[in-house]
Amino acid sequence: MIDFRYHLVSLISVFLALAVGIVLGAGPLRENLGDQLAGQVEQLRTEQERLRSESEELTTKNDQLATFVSEIGPELVRGTLSGKQVAVITDDSSTGPVVERMESLLNDAGVASPMKISLQPAMWEPDAGQERAATVEEIRSIAPAVLTDDPDAELTDSAQLSGLIPALLRGGDDLPAELRTQLWQVLLDHQMVVVDGTPPGRADAVIYAGADPAALTDENEDETVAAERAQALLASQTHLLTVLGQTGLPAVVSATTPGNDASTGILRTVRGDRAFDALSTTDRLQEPDGPLLSVLALVEQTRGGTGSYGTTSDAEERLPNLPETQGIQGEATDQGGDAPPASSDGGGEG
Repeated sequence: MIDFRYHLVSLISVFLALAVGIVLGAGPLRENLGDQLAGQVEQLRTEQERLRSESEELTTKNDQLATFVSEIGPELVRGTLSGKQVAVITDDSSTGPVVERMESLLNDAGVASPMKISLQPAMWEPDAGQERAATVEEIRSIAPAVLTDDPDAELTDSAQLSGLIPALLRGGDDLPAELRTQLWQVLLDHQMVVVDGTPPGRADAVIYAGADPAALTDENEDETVAAERAQALLASQTHLLTVLGQTGLPAVVSATTPGNDASTGILRTVRGDRAFDALSTTDRLQEPDGPLLSVLALVEQTRGGTGSYGTTSDAEERLPNLPETQGIQGEATDQGGDAPPASSDGGGEG
C-alpha cells in the first residue's frame, strides 16, 4: 500500500524551495544582481565614450598633420626629381583635382612637364567589347610583338590594351619614337585613352592614380552586366600594373580610399599580391596630403626603395623614410592612424 506521507514531504520541500527563491529574488539577491548589471552597463558606456574620444582626437591630429604636410609639400620635394620624365595614369575623371595637385608637386620636384594619361571607360565597359577587339587587331597588324605574349589566349582585350601603356612609356630599341606615336594614336582613335597634348614620350617613372572604386561602377546596371564590368576593369588594372612592375620603371600606385578603407579596389589587389612587390603604394589620395604622399613615394622609388604608405590598416608606414621627411617622420608615426611602424626599404640618396 502506498504511503502518501513520503509524497507529502517531497511536495512540501518543493514548495518551500520555491518560496525561498521568490523571497530572495524579490529582495536582496535581486537588488545585488541589478546593481551589478547597472555597474557593468555604466562601465561599458564609459569605455565606449573613452574610445570615441580617443578616435576623434586621433582623427583631429591626423587631419592637422595632413594639412601641415600638404602645406610644406613643395619644399619637401623641391628638386628631388630634377630632369625626370614622369607619367601619371588615372582610371577616372573624378581624380582630376588630386592629379592637378600631384602635377603641381611634380613641377616643384623638377619635372618640367608631367605626362597625363587617362584610361577611358571603353577599356572595360561591357558594351565596348567590339571596339576593344578592333583596337587589338589594329595594333597587332602594326606591331604584334608589342602585345603581351599570350600563347594560351588567357588575356582579355582589356588586359592586352592596358598592358600596352607601360610598354609604350618604357620604350626601347624595339619601340622607336615614330612607332610609339603610331600606337598611341591607335589608342586615341579608338577612345581607349585620352592624353594631354601630344602622345607621351618615354617616361623615367610612373604614378598610377586610382579612383574611388564606387566611381568605376554603374548603379543602374543589372548584376550580370555589373559583374562583366568589374571583371574587365580588374583585368585592365591588374595587367597594366603587372607590366608596369616588369618594366623596371620606378612606379607608385596611389589610391582613393574613402573612410580610410583599402579593402576594395585595385589597392587591395596590389598590396595583397607579392607579384606587385616592385611597386610602392599609397592610400588616402583624396586627402590634402595624398598627392604629396604619392610624390614622396616616387622619390623613394627613384632611389631604389619601396614600401606601402598611408593610414589604412595594411600600410607599413605613414610616410616614406627619406632625408626630406626626417623632421616630420616621428610625428607622423605618432599621429598617423592605424598603420603600424615599419621600416621602408630605401630612403637614402641613390
